[in-house]
Amino acid sequence: LVTRGKDGMSLFHPPQEPVHIPAQAREVFDVTGAGDTVAAMLSMALVAGLSLVDAARLANAAAGVVVGKMGTAVVSPTELQTALQHDALDSTRKILPPDLLAMELWQRQQRGETIVFTNGCFDLLHVGHIQYLQQARTLGDCLVLGLNDDASVRLLKGPQRPVLPQHERARILAALGCVDYVTIFSEATPHALITQLRPDVLVKGGDYTPETVVGRDVVEAYGGRVCIMPYIAGNSTTEIIGSIVQRYSA
Repeated sequence: LVTRGKDGMSLFHPPQEPVHIPAQAREVFDVTGAGDTVAAMLSMALVAGLSLVDAARLANAAAGVVVGKMGTAVVSPTELQTALQHDALDSTRKILPPDLLAMELWQRQQRGETIVFTNGCFDLLHVGHIQYLQQARTLGDCLVLGLNDDASVRLLKGPQRPVLPQHERARILAALGCVDYVTIFSEATPHALITQLRPDVLVKGGDYTPETVVGRDVVEAYGGRVCIMPYIAGNSTTEIIGSIVQRYSA
């Protein structure tokens, strides 16, 4: 973990991708003791069972509090809670690369949490998507969404899609309360991603059967299960695009 002053801190944990955590301090009065605060909070969080990434975020929040005070200072529970609530508003922290996400999920599973996984293009988010994701979230403690990148969406949906680029789609999805993590994958199917993440529950919606769900073989091999959510009729991105074209081309 490298502290970088006004640029926050960077966590290096090979072979995972580096994680860059922006500084939280709104005003800096005195940096005395900031490094000690980071070391102490990081150690305490790891001993308490937090993941390395969560521990680093906690240490970053604590450091942001102490540099806003004069001299060597301590962080009260209330101050730390307020800082964490401010950090929680940044939904981009939910968007992780697969390697780092795999480590996060393993640590959550060690704490007894059930990981739910689903995937899709999610281009032009609509009420059908929302209802589907909310239902999927009820199947466990953590919902992971594998998002097709732009190239794989074009392969699946045609050259005029997606309407929204992958990073915009990821940020929109990460802002949903029912979604805990978003990760972008480039393959035509999520088979390799599912193998890497090892979710406990694999969810698909629509007219799938368990036998046709990609990744079923992987999940069931280690004791997981596949769940099919009912299709919500009348809601699709293709229909929305068609309606817009028809309405505004007249």
